[in-house]
Amino acid sequence: MPIQLMIFYRVLGVLLLVLAGAALWEKYRTVRGASLLPGRILECRKAARTNPRAGAGGYRYLVEIYANGQRLELETNDSFWFDHDTQKGKTVLVWYNPERPVLERKSLGTELLAVAMAAVGVALLLIH
Repeated sequence: MPIQLMIFYRVLGVLLLVLAGAALWEKYRTVRGASLLPGRILECRKAARTNPRAGAGGYRYLVEIYANGQRLELETNDSFWFDHDTQKGKTVLVWYNPERPVLERKSLGTELLAVAMAAVGVALLLIH
């Protein structure tokens, strides 16, 4: 195998491992010190800080939760390409941290993506 291709695979493998670590770091930085609470999806709407163009994505869930005896309506940190109105009224588990302005939905998506990136990164590093 040509040396240039080996160098490319090594760099790509290391990059994927770093990205996997960064994804997990960001996820657990977000949920550290948070409480896992049930919430009800009120609507799926455009986030306030997204591009207003049609087709630009940026949809988020508005979720109702009860924390410390108070009813709160907060957005999740999701970013969907299109409106998910069919989810309205469903119950989801969310991580609530009073110090953060958004909620994190409980899901294994980040962890699975990190595992897949790490596996591909290790496979690229092991190519001879």
